Amino acid sequence: RAAKTSVTALRRQADELDDEAENRFFQKRKAESGKRKLSAADAGTAAHKFLQHFDFEKAADLPSLEAETRRLEKENYLSAQEREVLNLESIAAFWNSEIGKKILAQKEFVRRELPFTAKFSPRELDEILETQSPADLENEFVVIQGVADLAVILEKEIWLVDFKTDEFGARDLPEKIKMYLPQLKLYARALEKIYSRPATDCRLHFLHARKTVQI
Repeated sequence: RAAKTSVTALRRQADELDDEAENRFFQKRKAESGKRKLSAADAGTAAHKFLQHFDFEKAADLPSLEAETRRLEKENYLSAQEREVLNLESIAAFWNSEIGKKILAQKEFVRRELPFTAKFSPRELDEILETQSPADLENEFVVIQGVADLAVILEKEIWLVDFKTDEFGARDLPEKIKMYLPQLKLYARALEKIYSRPATDCRLHFLHARKTVQI
């Protein structure tokens, strides 16, 4: 293993055995991207920018969210093209859901796009990624860097949400969960190490599917 790596790189390594599923998702994204001004990846980046910078006080309804897109464009957080591809209905659906309201009730403790650096042993990584490191690495460690989409750092616990912007059919949801599960587990374990408290509520939220999966 490299002595320093990222959460995204490790998630991709964990998923590389499932090439057939990954290729199917890639081909679908490629076909869909032809219908947009921006690629699927760029549209996902736009959604994350909006979720990072919008005002929580404007989360309740579509007109307020639309006003936020205009503000963020004016302040150069979003481009005009990025504004056009935002799915505000899906974003509003999350913030009006049970978990969305729960987070908004603790908004003063929310950290968005939270960068972190944490040290893991090869054994810890093997448990999360379901891999097996060579025995001669047992006294080594790996420094991992990543960015958590949204973390609520409370006094005695942490809540964690990882937003995904993939577009897929209902039957593909289990494969998507499997793909992203190691990433969420790494986020959770890293923040537990840093803040010395348990991550008690960890969720993947698929914006387009409007599905939240608690891990």
